[in-house]
Amino acid sequence: MLMISTLRRGAALGFAALLAAGASASGQTAEDFYKSKPQLTMIVPTAPGGGYDSYARLLARYMSKYIPGKPAIVASNMPGGGGIGAANFLYNVAPKDGTVLGILDRGSPTAPLLYGEESKAHFDAAKYSWIGSAMAETGMGVVSVKAPATTIEDIKKTEVFFGATGPETDPAMNARLLNDLIGTKIKVINGYKGQPEEFLAVEKGEIHGLFMSGWSGPGRAYVREQMAKGTMKLLVQMSATRDPLHEDTPTILDVVPAGDRPIVEMLLARLALGRPFVAPPGVPADRVELLRLAFRHAMEDPELLAEAAAQKLATNPTWGAEAQTLVVKMYQTPPALMERIRKIVRVAE
Repeated sequence: MLMISTLRRGAALGFAALLAAGASASGQTAEDFYKSKPQLTMIVPTAPGGGYDSYARLLARYMSKYIPGKPAIVASNMPGGGGIGAANFLYNVAPKDGTVLGILDRGSPTAPLLYGEESKAHFDAAKYSWIGSAMAETGMGVVSVKAPATTIEDIKKTEVFFGATGPETDPAMNARLLNDLIGTKIKVINGYKGQPEEFLAVEKGEIHGLFMSGWSGPGRAYVREQMAKGTMKLLVQMSATRDPLHEDTPTILDVVPAGDRPIVEMLLARLALGRPFVAPPGVPADRVELLRLAFRHAMEDPELLAEAAAQKLATNPTWGAEAQTLVVKMYQTPPALMERIRKIVRVAE
């Protein structure tokens, strides 16, 4: 608690100094700007009901408490394209004044790095106004017990079908990664609106499983319920370490050749972005700092933490400056390693 209090005091003092030293080009302070705005918008890259939507709506409610004037933050869902459409909107279309922010699909920031023009991404990820991430994630491969193959070794011999929202998302990429590195036969069916629809498709037998890019939201609770009922099982953990509750499920580092571990480690670093919140590029610096401080206070709010626990949403935040540094570092991956990664994860023509 002492550490949290110290961090808060330091952040508050730095923020107060920033407000005193500078204001926007119009001469209006960030505090005055937000007091004049009754409503802000939170862009969500998925349909209602999934993990991103749950985190976005939770943060929207609590960040409002810590923004001067307490403007309502209204969620606006913009599903499709694996989150790239929402990311492009935030970068190119949304007002650059701090009235619009959003949560990105964690795969979006590195889509240009991994897929180039194929990603249809029109943004420089390092130039977003990074607010923070609510949860540093791990991923999980899950499969129906009715699938024709339910283990890594069996899926090397028998084709299975997994669902995804789009070809550039982590779930689709994870399938290509395992297919290339260890010879699994996972065919991805793209176009689902979100994880709830994918789970329903598994129940109906339309697909056999999916890679969950986040093992922290309501999807985790659903899968554990299905495991208890005996209808689903875990396939592989997309993480460097095993979940303490699932020590019997191998990680991807356990199943890939040692020489390919640097490839996997770079891709796993994307999971640290977890549930990333950003504002468009070009938002005045004092407003960005205000949003970052509101995010920090919200993530440390006991009421938010209690509500997150009730919704079974795990929290392990990354602050805005840290998230921005992480993105910049990923874009500094050595060219030779990056080319090998691109050949693996790129969408087949």
